[in-house]
Amino acid sequence: MSSVESSAHAGTVVPLRSADLDTRALRHGGLRLARYTVMLVLAVFFLLPYAWMVSGSLRTQNEIFANLYPMSVWTFVPRQWTLASFQALLDLKPFPFTHYVWNSLIVAFTVTVFSLLVNSCAAYVFARIRFPGRDLLFVAFLATMVIPFEVLAIPLYIEMRAFHWVDTYQALIVPFVASPLGMFLLRQFFLGLPRELEDAARIDGCSLFGAFWRVVLPNATPALLAFGLIRFQFSWDSFIWPLIVAPSPPVRVIQVAIASFDSDQVVQWDLIFAAAVIASLPIVLLFAFLQRYYVQGVVTSGLK
Repeated sequence: MSSVESSAHAGTVVPLRSADLDTRALRHGGLRLARYTVMLVLAVFFLLPYAWMVSGSLRTQNEIFANLYPMSVWTFVPRQWTLASFQALLDLKPFPFTHYVWNSLIVAFTVTVFSLLVNSCAAYVFARIRFPGRDLLFVAFLATMVIPFEVLAIPLYIEMRAFHWVDTYQALIVPFVASPLGMFLLRQFFLGLPRELEDAARIDGCSLFGAFWRVVLPNATPALLAFGLIRFQFSWDSFIWPLIVAPSPPVRVIQVAIASFDSDQVVQWDLIFAAAVIASLPIVLLFAFLQRYYVQGVVTSGLK
């Protein structure tokens, strides 16, 4: 082939490749734009109720539903800003609303900490220690996940009454320390860890518990955080069981306190909105903290 033909052939191929690249870039850009548009629509869809709840907590009770239909900017922006609902929460009798928030924090953190400790130990036993009937016992634990809580509520309440734990923190904490879901999640994660890490620790003089505490748990931080978040949110949002076993004001949790604002005589919507905003703050702050300091740190370390 002559140099002229080669030049002509090269001149026809290069523009085609450039056109293909431009087409692929446009197609990729269009898909990315569509994906971001869908995510934006979903984000707005999920955030609108929360925005309305926050705006409702900053209004008077008469204004909360005044601009709901037809929907306008005043549906989400108060015409008259006020913090009276939050002040009313602080003036509640016999206890201010901060007392119920503190009760919920005590219960949620205590359940989370003890659940991580107990379920991680149990998961490690099911993952690493061989004993007769281990798999059958693990399946029996998992089978309890399909039992509805409504079936267990009355027997559990009778048990708490026999222990004289009604209207106590123990009744809110102890029944939910052990979790089949937590044992399953942590066991599956432990099975994925190399045994060589524990063998090296045992050779260096660690006991079985020492290898678990010093080697396995530090490497299981993602699984522990995931289960800890699930457990904390479950305890924080719990309503039916605290309403049954601990409804009195001294140990009343935040969800039961919010329910008390809805009575047959009057529904205190301003207090409900303000209390709901306060109730959602710990979950939002916890997820924001983990997103900022943990998830971002994992991504950064992975890039390094």
